[in-house]
Amino acid sequence: MDSFKTLQDVITFAIGKEEAAYQLYSTTAQRVQSPAARKMLEEMASQELGHKRMMEAMTKEKLASYDFTRVPDLKIGNYLLDVDVTEDMSFRDVLVFAMKSEEAAYQLYTAAENLSDDPEIKGVLRLMATEEKKHKYYLETMYDDKVLAEM
Repeated sequence: MDSFKTLQDVITFAIGKEEAAYQLYSTTAQRVQSPAARKMLEEMASQELGHKRMMEAMTKEKLASYDFTRVPDLKIGNYLLDVDVTEDMSFRDVLVFAMKSEEAAYQLYTAAENLSDDPEIKGVLRLMATEEKKHKYYLETMYDDKVLAEM
């Protein structure tokens, strides 16, 4: 991971990562047969596209006004095995896949934040880490409500 020299460097990095996440979810959505799984993946793709747009419009003022609320971590995804992307992925498998993807993105942004001393660069990376953690929490809550409740 390159070190970031300017705020624009980190914004460009984040835009690239969010585009990659959008493509991953979109491509996977096209491959799965389950309508529920496809809908979940399309929703995740849409959220990643929203992150990309947020980064494209990022300014110092917007960063300063961002609400860094604490996001709980249920850690459900931490205890689940990775799943392979297949056409017959179940809704449960899609949730696990997405939880793992969001956790990896959170870890990436957190690690990148720790490499910088610049407050604005750290702020953008913390913002993105927070957004990814929100996604993971949403997915873990859904997993708890829809999958674990049925066991």
